[in-house]
Amino acid sequence: MRNTILLTLLFLTLNIFSQSNFEKGYFINNSGNKIACLIKNENWKNNPVSFEYKLSESDESKKNSISNVSEFSIPGKFKYEKHLSKIDKSSSIDYRLSKVRVPEYEEKEVFLKLIVESDTKLYVYSGTNLTRFFFSKNNGEIVPLVYKKYISNLGDIKVNELFKYQLKKLLPCKGLDTKKVNYSRKSLKEYFIRYNDCNTLDKKVTENETVDYSKNEIKSFIELKVKGGVNFLSNSIKDNTKLSPIITGEFSKTNFKFGAELEYFLPFSNHNWSIVLNPNYQYLSESVTLSNNQEPLIGDFTYHLDYKSIETMLAFRKYFSIKNQSKIFFDLGFTFNIPFSSKFTILSNKTTALQNFENIPSSGLFTAGIGYKLNNLYIEGRYYSEQDLLGTFTNVESRLSSASIMVAYSLFSSK
Repeated sequence: MRNTILLTLLFLTLNIFSQSNFEKGYFINNSGNKIACLIKNENWKNNPVSFEYKLSESDESKKNSISNVSEFSIPGKFKYEKHLSKIDKSSSIDYRLSKVRVPEYEEKEVFLKLIVESDTKLYVYSGTNLTRFFFSKNNGEIVPLVYKKYISNLGDIKVNELFKYQLKKLLPCKGLDTKKVNYSRKSLKEYFIRYNDCNTLDKKVTENETVDYSKNEIKSFIELKVKGGVNFLSNSIKDNTKLSPIITGEFSKTNFKFGAELEYFLPFSNHNWSIVLNPNYQYLSESVTLSNNQEPLIGDFTYHLDYKSIETMLAFRKYFSIKNQSKIFFDLGFTFNIPFSSKFTILSNKTTALQNFENIPSSGLFTAGIGYKLNNLYIEGRYYSEQDLLGTFTNVESRLSSASIMVAYSLFSSK
């Protein structure tokens, strides 16, 4: 029943809150008309080919694509421009490198994302395992900056860094050393900002404001939380030892557990995806006595569990915005339990201990959670798959199932 309720809440939540924020922006259609609208900001990891928008808050969302739009933007956050561009499709993964030194271009129409906007613009195109940079000067031709790893004739890895020569010859400025520039967003951004400032001071170009879109790009960050809550456990026992016919029974227990949580927020989709590492300490001590009518000389059996463990969860988490600082989330992951100083004992009310299991093995189990976040406070419900505490002992089964309600508070954020 508990599992059914948790899963039902999970699916209802996904259906209700599966949307991102719409923010004030605009797009320019192929006829050159600029349309003010609300754009769904998805903070795309890869350059999009379409986007969702609304003409007003009450309007239904619509989708527009690269075939109809030449530019779209949320001012101060991002701008994408449509260009017919030469995309080098060469792989940068070492075991898939080409033996060709020059770029292997594929010309296609794409939305290029602006990093620096001024008289000289810097763009980026991101795809699956692919990042390419471009520039244009005074709204002229889009020029790809060439960087390519390749396999030489001798079989070693070489790098074609033609982009440094391009910067030196096509975008020269005293005081800028192209040898120190790397083929990275940060390094190229700094070069283009300084180049635009350099040309403005030299009065070679008109003084246009330089816009650094990377300032508002979402970056990854980590959050450290302290966490505690209540665990609801149910332990079912099945004893088919030679001393008696099969005996079955179960007991339920509520206990407390506490720990810490480290959450790494990924740098896309408005920080709505994260990876969670959550170690907890838990302790359970409980006994149950089951009747043994078949063996009167032995008497009734008492099963006693003394269980201490460090429970470490690794999960992927997805957030859904509600409003302001309020979000709901769900996650799926894997938990590894490491017991210590734990034992499972079978006693008889007429004899001494019948069996004593002191080496309770470690176990792995799946977990799913759903929760609510408000500012620095987190509340979650969590379900764990069933685990067999005595997995290596075939004559006695002790199957533990659990669910928990946890509260967490963020102590530190690198955001």
